[in-house]
Amino acid sequence: MKKITLKIILSLVCCSLVIALALSGSAVTQSRNVMQDEVEKELLYASQKYANQFSTEFETQENVVDLISIMVSSDFTVEEYRNNRARFLELAEKLDEVIRNTMEVIPQTQSLYLTFNPETSGANDEIWYLRNENGEVVYMKADNTVPDWLVDDGSAESAYYFEAVRKGRSWSGVEYDRYLDTYSVTYSRACLDKNGELIGVMGTDILIEQIFDTVKNIQLQEGGYAFLTDKEFQYLAGSSSEEFFEELKAKGILRIPESSPPVVHTTDAGRHRYLATYAETSNGWILVLVQNEKALLEPIEDMKRILFSMVALILIGVLAYSYYFFKRSLVPIVKEYEEKDIIMLHQSRQAKLGEMVGNIAHQWKQPLNVMSITLSNLWDDGREGRLTEEQLKNHIDSMRTCIRLMSVTVDDFADFLKPSRKKEAFSCGEAVDTALALMQESIKINRITVVKEYEEDLSAYGYRNEFCQGVFNILNNARDAIMEANPEKREIRIRIASLKEDGKRPETGTAAQRKHILIEITNTGDQIPEESIPRLFEPYYTTKEGKGGTGIGLYLTREIIESHMNGTINLHNVEGGVCCRIVIPDERPEEREIME
Repeated sequence: MKKITLKIILSLVCCSLVIALALSGSAVTQSRNVMQDEVEKELLYASQKYANQFSTEFETQENVVDLISIMVSSDFTVEEYRNNRARFLELAEKLDEVIRNTMEVIPQTQSLYLTFNPETSGANDEIWYLRNENGEVVYMKADNTVPDWLVDDGSAESAYYFEAVRKGRSWSGVEYDRYLDTYSVTYSRACLDKNGELIGVMGTDILIEQIFDTVKNIQLQEGGYAFLTDKEFQYLAGSSSEEFFEELKAKGILRIPESSPPVVHTTDAGRHRYLATYAETSNGWILVLVQNEKALLEPIEDMKRILFSMVALILIGVLAYSYYFFKRSLVPIVKEYEEKDIIMLHQSRQAKLGEMVGNIAHQWKQPLNVMSITLSNLWDDGREGRLTEEQLKNHIDSMRTCIRLMSVTVDDFADFLKPSRKKEAFSCGEAVDTALALMQESIKINRITVVKEYEEDLSAYGYRNEFCQGVFNILNNARDAIMEANPEKREIRIRIASLKEDGKRPETGTAAQRKHILIEITNTGDQIPEESIPRLFEPYYTTKEGKGGTGIGLYLTREIIESHMNGTINLHNVEGGVCCRIVIPDERPEEREIME
């Protein structure tokens, strides 16, 4: 133990040395990889941060427009006002109040308008509110006398209407708004009534000078630049000029990535490396942050060879010591654990042996009593001269029956303990019955009813005796649970059924069926606490502390089912008790070769 402790301490010292060297290398701020990671994180964080900020502004206005559009679509029906101008004006007046109140409640909104479909309203009707430079909400009256009120001529002035009608919703490009005396973008959405007829188009103008100013003032490391482009990757604003942006595009440093990596690495003709991040806003614009690595990393290029040499030496030392540690320390530990597993298996078998001897004693007691009584009767009849040949034959047949029953019990016991390590096909039902027979007397004495539901001809492939031992452990726990809970209904229910799993035959590609066998053993004892279920199969963990539980049985049962038979096992609570569910494959060696 002292040697192992010394080796562990030595391992910790070596690990501490490796960590200390690694931390020392990281602490050198000139490290190229560390600096690059920091720059990448900074670029990625900044691009996402500002793109989310811009998207929030756009989405706020989108939500306002979408909300009012939904209200219009639900309250207006084209059929109501198509031929009823008075009715239309009445509805428009209600909507006018909604738009004005929205402008007053949401100060970020600079403009809101609803342009009605002239074909149904009968005139050039529009509700339009602006916010002036003093923050006041001002109504803009539409010019009802303009003959070409809305013409689908492809111009920017009418695009907000017709693009929204065609697409359902629309984002315009940057344009100068002569009413607001600033640059803006327009978001608009078509309003349809419940019959799908066009009521009009709801829209808002969003001022973008503040967004442009934000992009121009984004602070990056030396050699870093920020640009905002439209969805066609055309320059809108940036911390550098449009000419420089076009130059970076021409060199291939800036380009829309085909996929969406968080950080794009590019190199120009002069072998200068650049890092770039691309973040898209909700209206399709792209925020680009680009960083020239040379401006940041040139002072530490001479340090790279030294750092790489140190890392190589450390790795060689770690690998050499790891090999030494594995050969001198881990291999003995593994062997020690293997020996512990063997001891655990031996302990479990010894415990089950003692229990089964007790079960045999119980099962022999009744036939021995019968034989004793028969011999007494035989003696009395013979002494008193009343013994006939027929009576003698009956007494002998009775004792032979008892001896045969005792022999069957011994055979079951011997089969269970037989150390067979040869895999074979065996009947699941017969194997379960064998385990059940070994504790039949104990089940009978405790007034436990066993209900069996077996499908016919279900055969598994593996170690039959080990499987019997695992089932015996489960049945033993089920009996103990019922004895401890003492329920009104004392029952163990055993169900054996087949399961099928779809597969493919590799040589033909045709569909095949891989069969599995399901064994469910349910008892009517108390349910297991939920916090104990994940630990039930751990070695030496038991819920019967102080009641004779060793915590070995379930652990070994899991090893038998999962490691030796490629199956699964779990315990779960059911209504009125606990169920153990075992699934094992029904495979022959030749079947496995075909599937593989």
